[in-house]
Amino acid sequence: MKLLKKRKWLMGSFIAASLLALSACGAADNSTGDTKEANHAGQKSGDSKYHIRVGYLKANGAPLADIADYEGFFKKENLDVEFVPFNSSTDGVNALQSNKIDVGLTFGTTTPLAFIAQGADLDIIGGHMEGGHPVYIPKEDIGKYKSFADFKGKTIGVVPLGVPDVVFKSALKKAGVDLEKDVKFVEFKTVANLIDAAGARKVDIAFGNSGFLSKAKSLGLEPFAWSNDVQPGHVCCRAVTRGDISKTDSVAYKKFLKGLIQAERVKQDSPETALKASKERIKLDDKTVNEIVNEKHLVNSADPSKKQVVKLWDEMKQLGYLKDGANVDLNKHFNLKFYEEALNELIKENPDDDYYKKILERYKQQNL
Repeated sequence: MKLLKKRKWLMGSFIAASLLALSACGAADNSTGDTKEANHAGQKSGDSKYHIRVGYLKANGAPLADIADYEGFFKKENLDVEFVPFNSSTDGVNALQSNKIDVGLTFGTTTPLAFIAQGADLDIIGGHMEGGHPVYIPKEDIGKYKSFADFKGKTIGVVPLGVPDVVFKSALKKAGVDLEKDVKFVEFKTVANLIDAAGARKVDIAFGNSGFLSKAKSLGLEPFAWSNDVQPGHVCCRAVTRGDISKTDSVAYKKFLKGLIQAERVKQDSPETALKASKERIKLDDKTVNEIVNEKHLVNSADPSKKQVVKLWDEMKQLGYLKDGANVDLNKHFNLKFYEEALNELIKENPDDDYYKKILERYKQQNL
């Protein structure tokens, strides 16, 4: 039985890989990530220290984890975090499946969900990014559009199965646009290629990603709408692990999320700290790094936001992206105890600080 299940999963993974050329919050080239062999998550590496391997997408960076590392939150928890970069979310999730990393942090939401639909044993344990994706239109045409209903008859560039693809196609349907008859979609493998095509006016509209605003504007494009406005609170990158979690894994994951929760507060209060923390990992100029990390429409939150993940799952189904996941119970792929334990520890350690109590109330609203 296990052999048959494994064979089914291997076949599914090939299908998922072919479908998911790039389906993360922000996309980059579809090539193999730079992975390293290291201790398994939770494995003590001497003197009660824990080691964890965290995968991130180069185009998105890892702002909350960067801040937690920069501010010493991980060190305080005796947690050694090894950051492993990837060029595509599909490569990252494949590495997670094959035990080359322990946590996928910025591989989007749609990619892990597509793998789960194919039978992958993955758990969502926390969050990292929400919103931040624009619809781009040539500056000279911006006045021609008042709503998504005005997109009828237009050619739209997309990176298939990315979060913007799902969110904005759902918005089109809500506006009464027939996705088969009223518009033409042109698919691109990378967001960079998509922006170039829109800049060359090869498409009328582009469903873009975060982190490309300066480039888009340099090509004469302007944001028509942001994904947050279309769907407030929609999720992007989730913190994902394998489902086979050991006791020591649990300790490491709790410590990791504890660091992210504290980092979220720092990012809200000090965007300049977020810039400093991410500069070394995102080796670009300050303006570009600041755009990736601190764009006002991009929200960094460690909350799992289960209700929004379920909403995105349902939208993917309605768009025909999860035909193989009809019988998958998504509820079985959330493991919220690490976030709960991390937050409760912070409340206990800071009894006079109302901030973490507010975060607890937000958690209850978004997950329970």
